[in-house]
Amino acid sequence: MQVLAGDIGGTKTLLAICDVSPLAGRGGAPTVEVLASNRYDSHGYPGLGVICRLFASEIGRPMPRFAGFGVAGPVSNGRCHTTNLPWILDERELAPAIGVESVYLANDFQTLALGIAAVKPTHLAALNPGAADASGPWAVLGAGTGLGEAISTVGSAGQREIFASEGGHASFAPRNEFEMGILRFLLQRHDHVSWERVLCGDGLVNLVEALAHLKKEKPPAEVEEAIAHDRRNAPPLITAKAAEGDPLCRAAVQQFCELYGAEAGNLALKALATGGVYVAGGIAPRILDFMTDGRFREAFCAKGRMRPLLEKIPVRIVLDNKAGLMGAATLAARAAQLSPREKKATKANEP
Repeated sequence: MQVLAGDIGGTKTLLAICDVSPLAGRGGAPTVEVLASNRYDSHGYPGLGVICRLFASEIGRPMPRFAGFGVAGPVSNGRCHTTNLPWILDERELAPAIGVESVYLANDFQTLALGIAAVKPTHLAALNPGAADASGPWAVLGAGTGLGEAISTVGSAGQREIFASEGGHASFAPRNEFEMGILRFLLQRHDHVSWERVLCGDGLVNLVEALAHLKKEKPPAEVEEAIAHDRRNAPPLITAKAAEGDPLCRAAVQQFCELYGAEAGNLALKALATGGVYVAGGIAPRILDFMTDGRFREAFCAKGRMRPLLEKIPVRIVLDNKAGLMGAATLAARAAQLSPREKKATKANEP
């Protein structure tokens, strides 16, 4: 079955025509093949419908009957006001606007978690080997434009059921006096300091600024200029300078990895993620050397009496940037198989 799939983030929108193998009953994991895809700057367009129509004209083929989109924000009753974009998306309005029979929207981390089953083992990088329980829950989190989190469990029919969350907006919890200093710095700017304030692209910028304040050091001139005039372009500069050995940028990226590990451990405990933890998002693959130097793992495991439990949980970075697309394609194929009554019941159970 061919479907239109989309991974809609605050920075980029990925669209693809995918071929999804027939689902093996209700418990089978499909195979997803990306037939055609393109990437767009989300901020350059007024909405998703415009991008979909442009994509259709560029690939020169008709749209499939069914579409699935993972969107960065909470979805309720088929409608989403995206968190980091001024878009309001509605399934009922999108379908006729892009010329398809039906559209299914879900939180982007719900679709990402669905797509993990289709990711090849060679596209996973181990942070903690552990021993996965195949029937155990997964915890999925990822820092990019924002910080997404989801939990996956195995349902009664044997297939993965995904529970999206807005856990990235839960309160940031410093672990020591230095991190309390980071919190105090950020509280001067924000009434509520969430994990997303330190674990996303802009969170990395926040860390550079906080560390500069606490250490009484200045960031490199190029980074300072980007922060002042083009904040969206600052994170790649920071990671590049960190790799080159700039002390402040390097310290900020190392702190970022420690905090990432700490929050991954928090989510693993809340989900009792014996099936594994998957770290996704656009930032982790770009700082792989820092993520794998032991800081992330130590912060992940450092939970007092729960350390032995966490040491057994496998943690992997998802290196395949099409995982969200493959999950959105799976979502569209699942929705196409549901009867109208089942679709209505599914909508009623959405958060």
